[in-house]
Amino acid sequence: MKFIPQLIFMLLFSFSQINARQPSAKLYVTTLSTGFYHTGMSVPLCALFFKSTKQNAEWEYMGRPNNRIYDVDFHHQSKGQYIALATHTGVHQSFDFGKTWKVTTGWQITEVNNVSFDPQNPDIIYCSSPYGFYKSIDGGKNWDKKIVGLNSINAQFVSSFIIDFSNSDVLYCSTEDVVYKSTDKGESWNKLGLRVKSIRIIVQHPKNNQILFAGTENNGLYFSNDGGNVWQKKDTGILHNTFYAIAFDPNNPNIIFAGGFQTGVYKSTNGGNKWKQYFHGLQQLNIRAFAIDPENSSHVFAGTMGKGLYESVDGGESWKYVGIKNGYITAIKIVDFE
Repeated sequence: MKFIPQLIFMLLFSFSQINARQPSAKLYVTTLSTGFYHTGMSVPLCALFFKSTKQNAEWEYMGRPNNRIYDVDFHHQSKGQYIALATHTGVHQSFDFGKTWKVTTGWQITEVNNVSFDPQNPDIIYCSSPYGFYKSIDGGKNWDKKIVGLNSINAQFVSSFIIDFSNSDVLYCSTEDVVYKSTDKGESWNKLGLRVKSIRIIVQHPKNNQILFAGTENNGLYFSNDGGNVWQKKDTGILHNTFYAIAFDPNNPNIIFAGGFQTGVYKSTNGGNKWKQYFHGLQQLNIRAFAIDPENSSHVFAGTMGKGLYESVDGGESWKYVGIKNGYITAIKIVDFE
């Protein structure tokens, strides 16, 4: 009967391995408005919603209630201790895993639409707004406007920005003017080659830092493979012109999702050369955000403008509603601090 202890050990080991493979990631969703209300209040609840990526997990929320939230970032080296929110009242930060919050920007900085920590240094934080680009080097205690090279009102209307994954000194920003690049951590900016106005979003290929995609208000999608010097339109199969959301599949960057005003979901499987539209199951065609599960490329989330969050388990070909009633969703992030 010597095999019995060995069998028990093997079963226990297998069970522990299964548990170890259970998803520890959380899904975070920022909202400008929802269909939820506080008890005794007539103001819709806006918040940072979150839940486990496990099936049937319940939604929770954090952040100061009733602040319209455009974006969220976490400093990964802190394991989620440091969180920053971009809101209509400035940057809100938590230094204790979201238990308490503090507005760290002054009255001069409002309608913050994007916020990011420097991945190497949590004391360096960037944020953007329709009124300029801002930087803190002391963890949010003080903020300075950084608009050298952003020489017009349209150039200072920053709609999005990204930090180069391969070199955190390099930043790109999309503006009401054109796309700009900084090589000195946002201290100064230079125009890049795209000469189309009203850029709404810029994203970077997750493995090749020279590949950029930009979405515009009325001119479709543009692609660069040389760090932004030369751009070309990538719209074969696309019937729409206004795009607010673009996302590369982190597992297979040839797969790209794009969405915007009345677009439904567009998907390319060949790096943006051709696109196909999907909308089966969507109750709202206005798309503002995407997130692709880094553990499963078939598992995709899309945020709509007024109808909440949708999930696909077949790579975006069909969708089902998964919560946040009447939510106007601005950002979705899947985060795993393990």
